[in-house]
Amino acid sequence: MTRLFTSAARRVAAAWCAAACLGLAACSGGTSSTHPPSKSPSPSPTGQPTAGPAATAAVRNLWVTFFNGAVPIPRRLPLLQGYQQFAPFVHSQEKTTLGALVFSASGTVSSVTLAPPDGADVIYTILLNGKPLEKNLHGQAVYSHGTWEVSDTTFCGLIKLAYGAKSHLIPAACAS
Repeated sequence: MTRLFTSAARRVAAAWCAAACLGLAACSGGTSSTHPPSKSPSPSPTGQPTAGPAATAAVRNLWVTFFNGAVPIPRRLPLLQGYQQFAPFVHSQEKTTLGALVFSASGTVSSVTLAPPDGADVIYTILLNGKPLEKNLHGQAVYSHGTWEVSDTTFCGLIKLAYGAKSHLIPAACAS
């Protein structure tokens, strides 16, 4: 039973880290990433870059910031595509025992592959207490209104992994 719980807890913690705490849940602290966010390139007058090394750096910075519980919520929340529709779910889960566990998680990025003009594929790892919990996860970033954001489909996929695709806790925005 303990082994099953540990396996289930790891699966849920990994997905929760990626989906809720790292990007959104209202925690005031947590362990910072072992790779602190780099300074993002200065946005052009029309927004963040969409091509070349500057765009790759912007996506990497987005991902590391989104997956860093030490970054304040007002800065992380808008990094998720359509974040307003997910806020009620996050706030309903933020005070759970599992939520407290994942607040110490962080993320690192292995690679960013731009898919112009408005997308990027990201391979990343979730760390818990500085140790890899889930490696080589695949996610997407989208370019919207002049900025890069973690895609809502990536967020929903992680929520479904954590809770099971048919859970009653899955936000309505993830129904499709």
